[in-house]
Amino acid sequence: MSLLLVSALLVTACGGESGKSKGAGTDESANTNEISLLRPSWTNLRPASKDLWMWQEYEKMSGVKVNWEELSDIGEKKNVILTRKTLPDAFYQVDWSNGDLLKYGQQGMFIPLEELIKENAPNLQKYLDENEDVRKGLTSADGHIYASPYIDPYPEGNRTIRLFINKKWLDNLGMEVPRTTDELEKALTAFVTKDPNGNGVNDEQGWYMPSGSLGWTFEQMMMGSFGIGNGGRKAVGDFIHVDDNDEIQLTITSDQYKEILKYENRLYKNGAINKQAFSGVDYDKWTADAAKDTVGAWNWAAPDYIGESVKGDFVAINVLAGPNGDTASLTSSQVAGGSSLVITKDAKDPAAILKWVDYFYSEEGSVFGYLGKEGVTYNMEGGKKVYIDDILKYKDGIGLGAFQYVDNVYGGYFPYIELSPEVRSTAGRQEAPVYSDLTEETLPSVMLPDLPATIKEANESSSIIADVGNYVGQMRVEFVQGSKDIDKEWDNYIAQLKKMGSDKYLEIKQAQYKRYKES
Repeated sequence: MSLLLVSALLVTACGGESGKSKGAGTDESANTNEISLLRPSWTNLRPASKDLWMWQEYEKMSGVKVNWEELSDIGEKKNVILTRKTLPDAFYQVDWSNGDLLKYGQQGMFIPLEELIKENAPNLQKYLDENEDVRKGLTSADGHIYASPYIDPYPEGNRTIRLFINKKWLDNLGMEVPRTTDELEKALTAFVTKDPNGNGVNDEQGWYMPSGSLGWTFEQMMMGSFGIGNGGRKAVGDFIHVDDNDEIQLTITSDQYKEILKYENRLYKNGAINKQAFSGVDYDKWTADAAKDTVGAWNWAAPDYIGESVKGDFVAINVLAGPNGDTASLTSSQVAGGSSLVITKDAKDPAAILKWVDYFYSEEGSVFGYLGKEGVTYNMEGGKKVYIDDILKYKDGIGLGAFQYVDNVYGGYFPYIELSPEVRSTAGRQEAPVYSDLTEETLPSVMLPDLPATIKEANESSSIIADVGNYVGQMRVEFVQGSKDIDKEWDNYIAQLKKMGSDKYLEIKQAQYKRYKES
């Protein structure tokens, strides 16, 4: 599901604030140099990188020829690639964890970039200087930066997982869009009892998504409503939040999480959460059911996920006030990808690679990466950039249409700064969504990236979290379905988590947060 979010929804590229690149910018008279980049393969969806219009055009602009190596299933192969006698100059759009970056950096496989960035990447350096949270999010436990980032400055875009509720059904029942968890419960209960689709058949579902989605979509959004969502999407995904004293605490052992489970259990018993929330429904079945007008609510970053035919029936909710009035959206850090470009020990000219990529951290480079060039891939209409007809009318949709020309629209983790949702929507002659409930007040006060871990911490926490994550998932099923009583079993649940190392995990995360703040 996470991969689907990245590849199906990140039809995005990268905007920026700084000026033109001074390194690889637009000097067409420059001698052609060569670099080798290894990246994920997208040739099942578009031309190979060497044949893509954008990269052919940028070779003319920069004077740098890229020798691309593209591999499918790169996540399974990337560690094996490091055993090669000679590595590519850099990894492009490859997802390395913070632990990987530190480990291979200290082994000398990846080179530190902070000084090279200062000297050769003025656009990126300017952004790091002006956005301390981004610089902190890229800094490893040893104080080095081993990668250039994929940056998304816009929480109204794909950084936020929100609730989509069937507005057509609400209108049919004379109900307002819910603004609290109590109002959501009433709306979902009405959906499954009052025939809002009007077909005379009891076929409506309340909250409904492909099986296995509840814990990392709906439940994580509820963290903000129940007072344990500060820290943002990455934090709650790691079972942690930042409390009122600016300290890291566990979500999964808190009294608030117990109340979330009770809330989910009540919805499940009433049929307001689909009975197949944990097994039996794949994506294709879900979208087929949605096309029959049977879905009441679901969570995602953008409405497209449910399908073109019904996405217009839904309205987005970013925050719901909980029992104590808590609100915090499920929003992530600007560092949407912390390893977008990683330069290896075998790079012949690391400075040239950084100069080459720095263009895409400029405003001009962001536009080029997502939209291309005026008169070639987009035209100006009323002062706005709009894709050419070949893209707008592409048989598989606008996003994949643009992907036949430019790179930074599909797959995520590009080394660049994302363009605004307004610019991206306008490119496809669409209206950008406006969210009145997504404000400075409803954003988490802290939005954590991956916290910097030592190699020892990474090894310890990964071992603990594997067991803890499986156990929490198992108990979620039993608590929500009601096969185990939450109040009676809670102490045993906490005790089992402690046996698995939850206290040690919390200690590690607290140390990492302290290091992050001090970096």
